[in-house]
Amino acid sequence: MSKSAQMLKHFTVATVSNKTVTKVVGLVGLSLASMVIDEAIGLIKQYVWRNYVTELEVSNTDKSYNWLLQWISKHNQQLLHFSVTTVCRNTESAHATSKFDYEPNAGEHMFKYKGHTIRVKRDRSTILSSEYGSRPFETLNLSTWGRNRQVMNEILEEARLYAMSIMESGTTLMVPSYDTWHNFGEPRAPRSLSSVILDEGVIENILKDIHNFVDDKSWYLDRGIPYRRGYLLYGPPGCGKTSLIMALAGDIKYNLCVLSLNDSKMSDDQLVQLMGEVPSKSFVLLEDIDAMFANRDGKTVIEGSTKVTLSGLLNALDGVVSSEGRILFMTTNYVDRLDSALIRSGRVDFKQYIGTCSDHQLSQMFIRFRPEGTEDDKKRFVEDIKKYNKPVIPAHLQEFFLVHRHKELNYVFEHINDLWQNVQDIQLTE
Repeated sequence: MSKSAQMLKHFTVATVSNKTVTKVVGLVGLSLASMVIDEAIGLIKQYVWRNYVTELEVSNTDKSYNWLLQWISKHNQQLLHFSVTTVCRNTESAHATSKFDYEPNAGEHMFKYKGHTIRVKRDRSTILSSEYGSRPFETLNLSTWGRNRQVMNEILEEARLYAMSIMESGTTLMVPSYDTWHNFGEPRAPRSLSSVILDEGVIENILKDIHNFVDDKSWYLDRGIPYRRGYLLYGPPGCGKTSLIMALAGDIKYNLCVLSLNDSKMSDDQLVQLMGEVPSKSFVLLEDIDAMFANRDGKTVIEGSTKVTLSGLLNALDGVVSSEGRILFMTTNYVDRLDSALIRSGRVDFKQYIGTCSDHQLSQMFIRFRPEGTEDDKKRFVEDIKKYNKPVIPAHLQEFFLVHRHKELNYVFEHINDLWQNVQDIQLTE
């Protein structure tokens, strides 16, 4: 091979090699530049986000979580992506109705609020486990451009007021949900106190005591007395104990937290947690408390539960973590079965026997269900019942009037004995 040919060969190889090296170096340089640019963009985004974006994060373990979901779905028609909960219930006319409750689904949403663009992100992550059970863990993130913390405060306050307005539209029932309270269905129409007919003075005395308690908060605090009140209503079943509590809650616009200790998942720790987080303006109802105890020795436990003990219940009622301002109602058909420690002063401050119908109740229920009757008819009704010398349960009397609501008065008088059909012996211990 000639000398010139060899030089041409070496030149060609060198040129190709240099081009390959150049390409490799160029690709490496581009990659490094891309990484630097991405890192710079990320730092800029992080800086801008931290300094010029206001963000609010709320988890589903916080009370305001459901407030925000309700408010966002109700007041922002700009949202297009929802999840739905179907609520079915029967009306007073026995017709079934359905209602769809919407809330933003998982993902990102945008809406306008007072000229601000609000970005909403709802995340559902892994299951959150605790000693109270397992549940999905969710977060709700609200963010907006600029340093607008006041905007978030206003949204939270509007959501709270909206939730409160819903609850105050009726009597809201609340039940335990893990370690906190959760609304059970829609608020119910408040029951009128006039619809509950008890012996003279019973309702008035309890209502007066409740109002005195609510109005005397400073008196309790000034003297270092725990600001709590406990009521025990006892007597035969069907005499109006639960109806009275519902009517009292409706009259003073309180909610009703219903607590069942027979839940097999309930524990002492969960009970303490629930009693320490009772929502404001709420009654706590422990219904048929006598049925919850399996025995009365020093190791008393709640029947149906392996985790709740009497000492745990007592600690939840008046321990250091028990919520202030709480009003507790307990009902029982057999007061003699209750442990004395449960109903001592400080845990139960007001005891009221709710028994069978007195003459006053008989006459008032007659007027309520048979308003066409005369004064003589009312007296005759009371006297005819007294001739049998048998106690009358208010629930049975109400059922009697319902069954014979389309009958003539004479028919009602002739069939008064129907009141005691299929009625077992009634405990009358006061």
